[in-house]
Amino acid sequence: MKNVSLYRDLFGQVEGEAQRVTGMLSRAELDSPSLKYETKVPQLEYMCLIMENMVITKKPKALIYAGFQKLSRCVEPVLERFMAMAESAEKVYIFGENDKDMPAHPNIEYIALPEGHPLIREWFLVIHAPTMKMMMTAYDLDGFGTHEVEEGRNFRGIKSIQPKLVDQAAALLEGCVPA
Repeated sequence: MKNVSLYRDLFGQVEGEAQRVTGMLSRAELDSPSLKYETKVPQLEYMCLIMENMVITKKPKALIYAGFQKLSRCVEPVLERFMAMAESAEKVYIFGENDKDMPAHPNIEYIALPEGHPLIREWFLVIHAPTMKMMMTAYDLDGFGTHEVEEGRNFRGIKSIQPKLVDQAAALLEGCVPA
């Protein structure tokens, strides 16, 4: 599998300093073409929920790439939303450490990351369609098992709706999908 890291390969392409996001994203932050940020799990969950709901509502014929670090982190109600997105998507790829058997779906492919792969430290969601291009990626600064409450983990990343950046992210991840 290719040695891909969205954080390593894309973070430097977004201008500006990382903003500390501690609450819900402001309208200006949500609407910005690209944003560097530092945050925790609840804010990442909120960013992803917004993106997932857009896909479920608008039903683009998208390639969707999602990284949960560990497949076991893709649980209800998140998995339910991914099943809903898979109904209209071209294909959904879910990446993570293979630590749980996942339910089959004809339009979802689980990509098991090998031990030590850079994407195991990253949480990402990339929506790649002709009519919808958006992404978020975040690097886990702490790693699993370092906090009593996992939601306290710290992340640094980017979110973007810039087509060129989203195209790059999709191309990098496509290189990790088995032929």
